[in-house]
Amino acid sequence: MSMISYQKSKYHRRTLVFRSFIILFFVTACLVFPINNCFSKSYADCSYQRPAKINDGWETASIYTANIDAEKLITLIRHIRSERYKNIHGILIVKEGKLILEEYFHGFNREKPHQIRSATKSIGSILTGIAIDHGFIKDVEERIYPYVKEYETGQKWDARVRDITLKSLLTMTSGFACDDHATPRFQCEEAMYETDDWVKYALNLPVAHKPGEHWAYNSSSLILVSEFISKTSTMTLPDFADTYLFVPLGIKDFHWGFSPKGRAWIAGNAKMKPRDMAKIGLLMLNSGRWKGKQIISEKWISESTREHERSENNWGYGYLWWMGKQLFGEQFISGYWAAGNGGNYIFVCPALDLVAVFTGGNYNSIVELQTLGMLTNYIIPAILPPSKPRESISLDPAILDSYVGEYQLQQGHIRVSVFKKNDALYCTVLERTMPMYPETEDRFFIPDDILGNWTFKTERNEKGVATSATGYTAFQVMPFAKIK
Repeated sequence: MSMISYQKSKYHRRTLVFRSFIILFFVTACLVFPINNCFSKSYADCSYQRPAKINDGWETASIYTANIDAEKLITLIRHIRSERYKNIHGILIVKEGKLILEEYFHGFNREKPHQIRSATKSIGSILTGIAIDHGFIKDVEERIYPYVKEYETGQKWDARVRDITLKSLLTMTSGFACDDHATPRFQCEEAMYETDDWVKYALNLPVAHKPGEHWAYNSSSLILVSEFISKTSTMTLPDFADTYLFVPLGIKDFHWGFSPKGRAWIAGNAKMKPRDMAKIGLLMLNSGRWKGKQIISEKWISESTREHERSENNWGYGYLWWMGKQLFGEQFISGYWAAGNGGNYIFVCPALDLVAVFTGGNYNSIVELQTLGMLTNYIIPAILPPSKPRESISLDPAILDSYVGEYQLQQGHIRVSVFKKNDALYCTVLERTMPMYPETEDRFFIPDDILGNWTFKTERNEKGVATSATGYTAFQVMPFAKIK
C-alpha cells in the first residue's frame, strides 16, 4: 500500500469515528431533551422539559403531544419566571392521567417536601371517607361526644357540644364560636398553639350556633376529626394514613404536624412532595382509584366534593374541599380544590380531565389566590377549544355614567367601586384598581392576573340606571347590589 493510500485510509477512519461521535451526541441529546423542545421556535419553548419518569408511579408526556395549546403554558411559565406571578415555588399539570408539566422555581425541586398548610384538610377528608368505607366509623351523622366525653369532667360544656357530628366538623358548621377567617385572622388557631392539649382546647370553645346551621372556618376543631379516626380505628393517624392511603399510592415522604401531646392534625402544618400532591388530585379525579385499585369509595368522592355549605367568600364547601365554577365565554367550567395558605393548591377539574398542583409562599396575602388566576387565564384556556379574542366597544358617556357607583357583594364583604376617568370606566376591588372594557352595553371585561379575568354583567332598570351586577372570577359567581 502506498503512503498516500495509507494516509487516505487513516483519514477516512478518523472521519468515520468523528461522525459516529457526532451522531451519538445528538441521539443522546434528543433522548434527554426531546426534539420538539430542543429545536423549537424560541428560547422560551426550549426551556420546557418533559417531566422525568423516575419510577414513582407517574406516566409522563410532553405538552406538545397533549392536544392542548402549549404556547399558553409556555407563556405562563415565562410570566412566573419574570415574577409577574410572584413567589410561585412549583406548578404541575396532569392531563388525561399523565404528568405533562412540572416546573420549580426559587430553589425548590421535586424531591423537596413543601408545606401544604390547610390543603392537609382535604387529605383528612379522604382519610375520613376511608374510615367509613372500612366500617370504623358508621357515617358522617355519628356524634363525636362518645369519643371525647372523658374531657367533660370538671368542665362546663355547652349542651350543644353533645350534638356535634362528624359532618358538622367536615363542613365547618360545628357551631363553635371560632372563625379563623374573621379579622384578625387565625385567632383561634393561634390561641390553640399556646395550649398543651389541643383536643381539650377545641372542646372548650364557646358554642355560638346550633351545629350544622352556621358556616365558620375553624381549623382547631379538626383535631377532633383526627381523634375520631384514631379512636375508632385503634391506630395512630399516621399509621392509618400509611396503611390505607399513602402506601397504596406510593407516597413515602409525608410529614405530619403534631400537637404537643403527639396527635397528628388534619387541619394543617403537613409537608409533602408536589408529585405526591398530584397523586392525591388524580385519585380524586379517578373516583378513588389508583392504578386500577379502589383506594376510597366513589360514593365518598362524590359526596365530599358536593357543595354542602356556602362560605363567606361565596365558594362552595364540601367535606373539607372547596369548589366553584368559572365562566369561559358562554360556558361554565366547574372544579374543586384543596387550598393551603401561601398558594398551595390541588385543583381537580373532572370535565377537562385535569389536575393542577401549585406550591408557593404568598402567606397571608391575597396574592395566594393567583393560583386561580393562572388557571383562569392560561391553563384552562390552553385546554379549551380556541376562542375569539375579547373585543371592546365604545359606549355613550351617559351609559358609562349609569354604572358609576358602589357594588356590594350580597353575601360577603367584597365591594366593587366603579368610577369614570377620561371617558373610560375603572373599578377598585380588594385594594386593586383595574380598567373595565365594555363588550356590550351590559357586559364588561376586567383583566386580573390574581383572581383571573372578570366578566362583569350589569342590570339596569327602566330608566337605564344600573341596579345590580354579577361578577364571574376566581371560580365564583358573585351577585352584587348597587348601594350608591
